[in-house]
Formats: sequence, C-alpha cells, structure tokens
Amino acid sequence: MSDFSGVSLKGKTAIVTGSSRGIGAEIALQLARRGANVVINYVSESSKKRAEDVVQEIEKIGTKAILCHASVMNLEEIPRLIDAALKISKDGKIDILIHNAALGNEADLKDLKLEMYNSHFDCNVRGPIFLTQAALPYLPRGGRIVFVSSAAARLGVAGHTVYGPTKAANEALARVWAKELGHSHGITVNCVNPGPVATDQWYQSDEQFLKDMQPMIEATPAAPRVAEVSDIAPLVAFLCTEDARWTTGSVLSANGGLYN
Repeated sequence: MSDFSGVSLKGKTAIVTGSSRGIGAEIALQLARRGANVVINYVSESSKKRAEDVVQEIEKIGTKAILCHASVMNLEEIPRLIDAALKISKDGKIDILIHNAALGNEADLKDLKLEMYNSHFDCNVRGPIFLTQAALPYLPRGGRIVFVSSAAARLGVAGHTVYGPTKAANEALARVWAKELGHSHGITVNCVNPGPVATDQWYQSDEQFLKDMQPMIEATPAAPRVAEVSDIAPLVAFLCTEDARWTTGSVLSANGGLYN
C-alpha cells in the first residue's frame, strides 16, 4: 500500500508572501492541496480581488485561508502577517514561511536611481529578514523556510544591477540560516531558483529585455519555453514536507536546466 504521509502538510500553518497572483498564488494552492492552512498576502487594493479569489479556491479545497493586507517593505506591517497566521493556526505555531514577495524591475547601471535600490532591497532582503525574525518564536522544530530566488542571482542578466544581487542575498540567507537554525531550532531553510516564468511581471518587462532573453529561452534544455507557475510551486511545496528534512541551505534550480 502506498504511503505518501511524508509529503502531507495536513494541519500545518503557512505564510506565503506575495500570494495574490503568479508563483505565490500557485504555491499557496499547492500547500493547501497538501493540507496546510495558508495566509494569503496582498499589498495593494488593486490586488485584493485576486487575493480573495485565492482564498476562495483554498476554501473549496477544504483547508483554511485568511487574507492579510501587508507589505514586507514596511516593517510596521510585518506583525499583521504573524497575527493572521496565528488566527488560523490550530496550535499557535507557524510551520512554514515562504518568502516570495519581490520587486524585480530592470535598470542598467547608468540609469539606476537610489529609490529603486532602496525599494528592491527593502522588499527582497530586509523584509524577509525581519519577517523571519518576527516568526521565529512561533516556528516549531521541523519548521520550514523557503525563498523563491531567481536565475538572476547567478546568470548575470543585463538590467538586473539591483534585482540580481537581492536574489543572491536570498540564497546567502538560506545558507546562513540553515546553520543558525538547524541545531538550535530544527528548522530547514532552502531556495527554489526559477528561470523565466510566465507571470504578470514577466509580460510587463521591457520589450528589449524580452527580446534579449529569447535566445536563452530557446536554448533551455528541458523545453524551449518559459516556465509556468505549475512548474515551480510543487518544488517549493516539497521542500516544506517531512520528506525534505535532510535538505537545508540548498538552492533547488527550477530553471529547466539553464544551469545547476
């Protein structure tokens, strides 16, 4: 008889930042399908309806979901995410923390403005650091932290003077926290590193950027296409399970073989 209990997340509580759309929404749904209760995070009023739709889909699956309007860029709003998770937690624990929310605008070095630098590092690096700090008292042994990184952390894509380094920082944080939180807290910390993914953010990219990326897409070993969110989210969900207990401080390259 088959036993898939090692990949079940039944009764777990998860925070998925930036989960109103794209990869974040699909991650939230994947976690719910495995039994987790999920905080659905959105930032603007324009994304509220999409976030509500994700909540409704999760409730149809049969687990709990709760909306949380908060931006990790604003440190004073981070407690909202913690409070929301505790409202749907059956045992006062936050088992899973998915750092997905990110800014990813392009700018060449010569065009870079301080405002863009600050906003990207505040959202992509500072936010995850202080959200994790706030969640740490509620993360039990066996807890899971997963970053959604990016191929930009390693490929050296033109126009990613700011975005690329923020994602490299995420991967560094995973390695650091794997050591800090392993023996002391029993928590694993990993990254999933996608290449180009067919999300709103991708299609809103500069036309020249998309043109420049096309040869790389066509050369992707797995298939000559952009990834779908359904290619990425199951890998994140797996890292949250008991079967992934011996993987920590790692980067799972979910990029169709662009590099390993």
